Amino acid sequence: MLAAAAALAAPTIVRCAIASGTPKCEEEDMGKKIIEIGQDIPSPDYVKANIRDMEQRPFDGVAMQLPGDVGAGMIFDVKAWDAAAEGRAEKQRRELATLSSIAWGERFTDNFVMVYARSTMDWFSDADWAKVLENVRFCARAAKAGHCKGILWDPEPYGAINPWVHRQQPGHETRTFADYASIVRRRGAEFMGALQEEFPGLEVLSMRILSDFAEGSPFTKPLLDIRDPEARTERLSHTYYGLHPAFFNGMLDAAAPDVTITDANEDAYYYTSAIEYYRTYKVLRQDALALVAPENHDKYRAQARVGHAVSVDYVVGRWAGALGSFPRALTYQGMELTPEQRAQWFEHNVYYALDTADRYVWVWTEKPLNWWTGDGIPPGIEEAMRSARRKHEQGDPLGFAVETMLKQARERAGKGE
Repeated sequence: MLAAAAALAAPTIVRCAIASGTPKCEEEDMGKKIIEIGQDIPSPDYVKANIRDMEQRPFDGVAMQLPGDVGAGMIFDVKAWDAAAEGRAEKQRRELATLSSIAWGERFTDNFVMVYARSTMDWFSDADWAKVLENVRFCARAAKAGHCKGILWDPEPYGAINPWVHRQQPGHETRTFADYASIVRRRGAEFMGALQEEFPGLEVLSMRILSDFAEGSPFTKPLLDIRDPEARTERLSHTYYGLHPAFFNGMLDAAAPDVTITDANEDAYYYTSAIEYYRTYKVLRQDALALVAPENHDKYRAQARVGHAVSVDYVVGRWAGALGSFPRALTYQGMELTPEQRAQWFEHNVYYALDTADRYVWVWTEKPLNWWTGDGIPPGIEEAMRSARRKHEQGDPLGFAVETMLKQARERAGKGE
């Protein structure tokens, strides 16, 4: 009876933000939401035409990608923005009309427009940044027109220039890491300012922020436990996402009290135990303050959120051998499981992601798998997600553990090294 009663009402927390030095507090619905993001990402046109069918899948929302002729959400790609200049105003009106006419039902409540960090810009170029901000403003208008929660920010640098690595910047030989951190923080504030001017109160759901510096996958370089600020900055200056904390601090500098920013912890793809979810939540709520400017600590506590990612492909072994920096035992462990065991691992990850996220869990899927057409979704995966959510909402335990099963799978996989 208690579990059933608990499932009837979404939990709430009291959310406080600092406005003009005065805390402003209000009750916030913290019901958990599962968002689909993947290489099967739909356009607004597709969503408009297929939303009733899409609602049959076990999600609460979807990320949409804008078409290339209005920038595709590639906000840092100023060359692509220039190339799409002809007739852009009319194309933008078309896209806004499509988004505003999507007939969302009760199922998909939390939807987002994708924004990417593929870059051809120079942080120190005001001309480049005028174009970046034009693009940012349009993405925010698009999200608002589509009755979305906000934008889904993917900071991963897919282009030739990684905007977060000091040594890859055009002026790195004459400008220090500190010089770049300063301008990047300023640009982060401009980015946030443009977003919230167009879309007050939006949610910025970021695939990764400070979670990159926790103890996680082999892609990360843990540094939150380094207490000496100089030593921490020195290590940061050589990391893959080294300038991203400066950008995030700029976002916090400018963030209005009604804006929330979620670090959605992409490295949770690789988790193989319940404790990793709880540990990362604690790290991001407390230890991550090491990378937040002291003047932003109150804003971080009030307006930052923790989310988690779940990967279909990793769990079912589709990345076997594809991640060069990973030991074979990790990428091949899914291949050592039966379809039933893979579904169990997926259910485990969804369950604990829901249990430890403030609001958002997102599911990543790569081609040729496609949730919207049903192509290639592995056996048992969809029911595993529904089961995890049902148990979480009813307050039931997961009912099984996966740690021993996965340890044995890694041992079998490692023998092939």
